[in-house]
Amino acid sequence: MRPLQTDLSIYKKFNLERPPVGIKYLMHKPEGYERVGKSLAFCEMLKEVHQRGKPFYFAREDENCAGAGALGMEEIGAMAYAGLLGEKFKIFQEGHANGQMVYNLFQKSPKPVKGVINYALYAPLDKLTFEPDLLVLVMPPRKAEIVLRALTYATGEVWETINTIVFDCFSLFVYPYLTGKVNYTTTGLSFGMIAKELYPEGLIIVSIPYQKLPAITQNLNEMEWTLEAYTLGREGFLEMERRIIRSAGEESKKSS
Repeated sequence: MRPLQTDLSIYKKFNLERPPVGIKYLMHKPEGYERVGKSLAFCEMLKEVHQRGKPFYFAREDENCAGAGALGMEEIGAMAYAGLLGEKFKIFQEGHANGQMVYNLFQKSPKPVKGVINYALYAPLDKLTFEPDLLVLVMPPRKAEIVLRALTYATGEVWETINTIVFDCFSLFVYPYLTGKVNYTTTGLSFGMIAKELYPEGLIIVSIPYQKLPAITQNLNEMEWTLEAYTLGREGFLEMERRIIRSAGEESKKSS
């Protein structure tokens, strides 16, 4: 496991109530870390590290929901593809709708090969000593805007997200890792997170994969976090907008 070399201290500037969390997926048991020691759903592991404030890992036996299937620790069973649970919980009209959702999700991303991920290691930012596969942020929308703006700052990349009413653990914590795409959701949209009372409504969970982490981190260090346009009020902004449009028009005329 590669020691942490990326300087992630810029994320401390967000001063989040719940610190950023690094996640590492491993085939072999991580040495020198304690096991979670209780049975939890995959989505609950994030809240658990917020509460503990120190690293831990979990194995298949510690996960009590769909997360083991999401990580490829076990096969996704016929019951999931048939959508029987979604129908019985009255989330979907019929099982086939739930099953279609599962098929659609796996068209967006491959599933992990069984046996590749046997352990998931978690650490809050101030205790993070390894290069994370994912950096997960739970934050208010205005702070999430800064992170997502950093995603597009240098490239113009379009924000996109995939989410589902169930099995959101896959879309949040596995899809980004496998595809290299940032994904995010709003608390209060996921059946399991609502039922398990994970977080207050209206927070944004942003999952940054290792493929995007260096660029986003660099952009956060470079760009302005609070744009002048956000500080002027409506009328001040409109005046600024008119001035910039006028200036751009004059520059266009000079170049023509």
